[in-house]
Amino acid sequence: MLLPPPRPSDWDDVGDYLLAGALVELNHGHPPAPALAAFAGEDPIAIGNLRPFDPGEVVPALVEVLALLLPLGVDRLALLLPARAWSLLDPIPPVTDDVDLRTRVLVVVTGDGHDQPCDTDATVQELLAPAAPEDRWSLGEPLAPDSGADDRLSHALTILLDHRDELQAELTEDALVQQLGRILLLGHELALAPASTHRLTLASTH
Repeated sequence: MLLPPPRPSDWDDVGDYLLAGALVELNHGHPPAPALAAFAGEDPIAIGNLRPFDPGEVVPALVEVLALLLPLGVDRLALLLPARAWSLLDPIPPVTDDVDLRTRVLVVVTGDGHDQPCDTDATVQELLAPAAPEDRWSLGEPLAPDSGADDRLSHALTILLDHRDELQAELTEDALVQQLGRILLLGHELALAPASTHRLTLASTH
């Protein structure tokens, strides 16, 4: 299912935009879904939610969506991901098969390849902890993360942004339309900017 078209937004505000959407879900008693916002320079190209995936398996879901978005000119991406955090003073994560005492958080990861190669790993912009009981939580004050984004995620995002020109050159318009259908069937929810929607509509009618 398609979401409403993305609202105009500045790249500098993209973290706040994603967190505002997560807060709406929290206020309705729902856990926030993994979300993304994609830009070409200062122009928003897409917003949406990633399909459900198992813990630690965000990269395949991200690759599916970026196979469409990068050829559309996307060179900046922000992701909001629910996660768990714990103190580095703990010798091991406080989690067993029956109990998980790690703190639920939201992580905003950004990758920026605009006007230059994405020569540094994607970075954690904010880590926000809940400030409510276990059965219902809301956003508290941002925490300072002790390390960067998950290595696999940041490395994959960096590589994808670095090689976006190759994808633009290789994929045909028909292939883009097919990829849009594929990601919607997989369960991603995506809204494209009007220009991108028009481009794909024209391709699908030829």
